[in-house]
Amino acid sequence: MKLHQLAALVTASESGSLRQAAEKMRLSQPALSRSIRELELETGVKLLERTALGVKATIYGEALILRSKLVEAELRQARDDIAHLRAATHGDLRIGATPVAAFSLLPVVLARFKKSRPHLRVTVSDGMGEGLLSGLRQGNLDFVFGRIYDAIDPREFSVDVLFNDSLVVVARRGHPLAEARRAAKIDWADYEWILPGEDSPARTAFQRTFHERTGKRPRCTIEANSFVTMLTLLSQTDLLGIAPHQIFHVAWLQQEFVSLDVGFKFPSQPTGVIRRTRSLLSPAAQFAIKELRRAAQQARTGKKVT
Repeated sequence: MKLHQLAALVTASESGSLRQAAEKMRLSQPALSRSIRELELETGVKLLERTALGVKATIYGEALILRSKLVEAELRQARDDIAHLRAATHGDLRIGATPVAAFSLLPVVLARFKKSRPHLRVTVSDGMGEGLLSGLRQGNLDFVFGRIYDAIDPREFSVDVLFNDSLVVVARRGHPLAEARRAAKIDWADYEWILPGEDSPARTAFQRTFHERTGKRPRCTIEANSFVTMLTLLSQTDLLGIAPHQIFHVAWLQQEFVSLDVGFKFPSQPTGVIRRTRSLLSPAAQFAIKELRRAAQQARTGKKVT
């Protein structure tokens, strides 16, 4: 198999049209078709099939396309490694992050990057659960920083827990409950909540504990996977939300929000780095993870780590 053949297959599948794929690759359509036909002869299976709307990958084609993207990602990483070895401040780094992670420790690390490696190109993609794992699986991300999910398959991904953080109930300063002294007397189910989507591990853990302690479910009237959206709505309404206690390490958040005592504790959740098990990390990614470990240790101990 040759790289240009694999590229032709991937481009044709993504375009849904041999003509458009050929134009995108600046090839003639017969040349592109020949590359795909050679792949089919080598594999002994049909990789593309024609439909009324164009072309699409067969199940064999989809399997080969997935591996092709991983090969492309590894080659891209190899180029980055070489560039990094030639000049320690060059290359690309692609990080996936859950919203809270992107809001807390990650900015500290990225600020250090700008000082020590000003020419390193960094892309941060925030998202939730399976969306981030999918990007990691396809080689579009070097690693993910955020919640460690129970559903992670250790055969596919390796995890490095940096710290455990407990969930807290969050409200704006000035909220009617901010000065409450007797949490046990409050029926928390009477209040409206803004919570992340149903696929969020944080929401699952929160609702389970809430139901165990109150016998009720929180009245979720707004769902928002965007942490910024949640904070904005909390600051302007009497809604209640949930967030890791880690956010109160951010000075300006301490000024705007308070954590409420609900009379019981929520379970802590591990946060750390997730990466593909069978993938070598680039020097830039290794450096980033090292800096995240250092920032996490500093947050835990309150002491500067050198």
